[in-house]
Amino acid sequence: MKRRMTMATAGIGIALTALAGCGSDAVSDDVTSPTTSTPTPAITSEAPSVDPTTDGAVAVRGDWEIPAEDYVLHLIEDGTFVQDYMGIEDFRTGKYSVEGDTISLVGDDGDTDEGTIKGDTLVFTLGTATRVK
Repeated sequence: MKRRMTMATAGIGIALTALAGCGSDAVSDDVTSPTTSTPTPAITSEAPSVDPTTDGAVAVRGDWEIPAEDYVLHLIEDGTFVQDYMGIEDFRTGKYSVEGDTISLVGDDGDTDEGTIKGDTLVFTLGTATRVK
């Protein structure tokens, strides 16, 4: 009985070894991929340069909050921002720019959030931020 078990185990081991040799890590050249009419833009996580001295950027410098969302946005004079969210300080960082009444937060993570400057508020999808006094 013991000999049958050993033979069965050896047979399974040989079969598995043979099957392992059947796999290949090589990528086939004859795989076709679908074509699109519009080229896909390159993804970059590098934030664009920002001129922090524009009138719009100077006007929004400071700290802004959305209390209902436990959100604070720090717009720093060098053109960078820091977001604190749900009690996590430095949750997200990046650069900000202002063009007209639009503020863009270009995160180091590659994502951009846009908001609208309306009087003394910044309106984002998350909510309306007011200046911290």
